[in-house]
Amino acid sequence: MQNTEHPDWLTDALAAANVPTLACLLVQLTGERRWIEGKFIPTRTRGMDDNDSGGLPDDVQREIREAAHAALTAHFAGEPARLANPSDALLVELMSVSLGETIPASYAAMIRADLDLPAADGAEIAKAPVPEGFRALIIGAGISGLCAAIQLAEAGIPYTIVERHDRPGGVWLENRYPGAACDVPSHLYSFSFAPYDWSRYFAGSREIHAYLEKVARDHDILRHIRFGVEVTEARFDEGAGEWTALVSNEAGEPETLRAAILISGVGAFNKPRLPNIPGLDTFKGPSFHTATYPDEGVPLEGRNVVLIGNGASAMQVAPAIADTVASLTIVQRTPQWAAPFPKFGKSIPEPLRRLLDAVPLYRRWYRIRLSWAFNDKLYEALQQDPSWEGHGRSINPINDAHRKGLEAYITVELGTATDLLPQVLPDYPPFGKRMLLDNGWFRTLAKDNVTLVTGSVVEALPDGVRTQDGAVHKADVLIWATGFDVVNLLAPMKVVGTGGRELHKDWKGDDARAYLGTVVPGYPNFFCLYGPNTQFGHGGSLITVLERQMHYVMSLIRQMLSEGATQVEVREEVHDAYNVKVDATHAGMVWTYPGVETYYKNSKGRVVVNNPFRIIDFWSMTAAADLGEYRLGKAKAALPAATGAA
Repeated sequence: MQNTEHPDWLTDALAAANVPTLACLLVQLTGERRWIEGKFIPTRTRGMDDNDSGGLPDDVQREIREAAHAALTAHFAGEPARLANPSDALLVELMSVSLGETIPASYAAMIRADLDLPAADGAEIAKAPVPEGFRALIIGAGISGLCAAIQLAEAGIPYTIVERHDRPGGVWLENRYPGAACDVPSHLYSFSFAPYDWSRYFAGSREIHAYLEKVARDHDILRHIRFGVEVTEARFDEGAGEWTALVSNEAGEPETLRAAILISGVGAFNKPRLPNIPGLDTFKGPSFHTATYPDEGVPLEGRNVVLIGNGASAMQVAPAIADTVASLTIVQRTPQWAAPFPKFGKSIPEPLRRLLDAVPLYRRWYRIRLSWAFNDKLYEALQQDPSWEGHGRSINPINDAHRKGLEAYITVELGTATDLLPQVLPDYPPFGKRMLLDNGWFRTLAKDNVTLVTGSVVEALPDGVRTQDGAVHKADVLIWATGFDVVNLLAPMKVVGTGGRELHKDWKGDDARAYLGTVVPGYPNFFCLYGPNTQFGHGGSLITVLERQMHYVMSLIRQMLSEGATQVEVREEVHDAYNVKVDATHAGMVWTYPGVETYYKNSKGRVVVNNPFRIIDFWSMTAAADLGEYRLGKAKAALPAATGAA
């Protein structure tokens, strides 16, 4: 906190601050409702815009900013907030007014948690004593692994992380291609318990990686990580009641690790997918997937580049290199929807960064407002309306309105290059594939040195590629933005449960299923973070999902230990009923609509990546574990101490 009576930075910070967020802050600091009434009510937030002005007249904005200056100056001097713990009804009202739409009352608990306020029911699970030798093995030191480590440490459970790379960070260590960034706002794409001084509203990959390394340092995780270690097989030892993991250790030698709990933090976007193209070995220039882009970079000045793919990675690469290369040929299979996000590429003003750091209440309210715009606000647009005649192009009136808005936006972005419209306008409903965010993609396609080809590469030549229409495209460099294998979860690692059952056989290869995307019957004490059906196709932050998964896992572990048990396994009927509900809900959503093809589906046409529920629904499902849904057990012998343990 700043203690200066009239800090000069504060005036500059408030001039750049979000006005609806300041209004929420003022209600809590002053205890006065008037800041969300009458002339102070902002307009509705549109799309993914922050609505920084609130759509309010300049004089009203000025009144709010001046009142915030006075209230914060007093707060810095030690005056407490008049409404430190608002009622659920007021919290929902504050969020509703600040966004200009009605937020359901069911979101109160979520808002309360995001503001770091006490739960309304005051319920807390007591910390349970941890048996000697009871420890966890975490596979992967990316976002999932770090999240698991922090929550295990808080519960007093020893852990070891094994990581195949030489640094933590997961996908943000691996993806270093030009333009690599996150399309979720930085203040959402961060742990709720670990805020950060972000330099941009949408951070680049290097900054995100730096953030994750800082989290690892701040939470004393690094000393628990064994780098250069890869798990090849994990097997549940029923006799000992623990997991054994066969690894290739730092020296490349086989080693066995043992632990009571096994947590997979390997993620999904870690297996680059490269098409098997004839002649690729004859191509003379650099050729690589975006996930393996050389760390030292690749000289592109004046070169002819062929970029294969038009998904999220390609949409970031193309605008980043188009003005450098001699020519850029983009090969797309099908066009993609991409929505505007006004703050792309914009830096956060220094005074505002200081405000976000000095006033946690402002930062939390800002984050809460972002969370609505980037999650459940869009849920209704994903629901099929059987009576709607969308002719395959939209699935309900809301979805159709999105289509019209996106079509108008794309047309404007193309400028005079309207001849590209047939190639860039999708013939499937919005959100049928992952909704991408436009960082200049359409303007890039309109550049003179950029060519868009619809089809696929069928052959590589020494100096280019041939597409399915027979055309040859000269290339000095090939960049493959062809996505990842996200449906074969955990592969190639072999996981063996009770009775010798194998997880990938239970999953029939790419048909992964888990209760709450986290636990599977037959695999006691095994928890899969970012498991099947945990990604939200309508928005949200993966980090929020992972925090909720670990919140649930810790609820389960604490209750298990309190009961004197050391093993927990979900009941098959609970697991099966949940997955029936998942599939039934998906049946009425956009991803199962006829003609929609997406990486969310496996080879059988089942959606295995996305969660079909609202984020608030999943948040509620993971609020507390119900031990009645599990079988409890106890190790037949005392768990081993350090020797051979993880």
